Amino acid sequence: MSQTELFASAAEAHERDPRAYPYGYLTGGSEELGSVQVFVWFRTMDELIDSLLDVEPRMYGVEPKRGLEAFQQRVRPILERLRQQGFDESLRAEFAPEADGKYVVYWWGNYSDLRQGNGEVGEQLVTEFLGTERRKQLLPNGEDTAFITFLRPPAA
Repeated sequence: MSQTELFASAAEAHERDPRAYPYGYLTGGSEELGSVQVFVWFRTMDELIDSLLDVEPRMYGVEPKRGLEAFQQRVRPILERLRQQGFDESLRAEFAPEADGKYVVYWWGNYSDLRQGNGEVGEQLVTEFLGTERRKQLLPNGEDTAFITFLRPPAA
């Protein structure tokens, strides 16, 4: 896959509607300051795993014959357990691509869990979206489109 195809694939995954592509992750660069975090969405767990294995590392410069194979060898067993066990915070922490110095997966899971405010990231995002006056409430069904827009970073 060329760099152009790679970036197009990543941009498409970022723009997808998580109601139709419910498997996703939140990622960004490993540098704390100035790192943009983005959600990317997939129809299946297999598509998500393929992206974490092949696309995401290359977005951060981990290329074939320049570290990609070693990265894949390290994370492949973790991603196989993800495929078998489902989303699990301990697996996400073990995956820890920031150990390779490139990018971070801050969250992974299903959109339904995120919109319900499950987990630390889900709770934080729903609370930020709803505001302090509606804190600790569930996201109303009619607000999904606005919430999805909220999840996307502003255009630079």
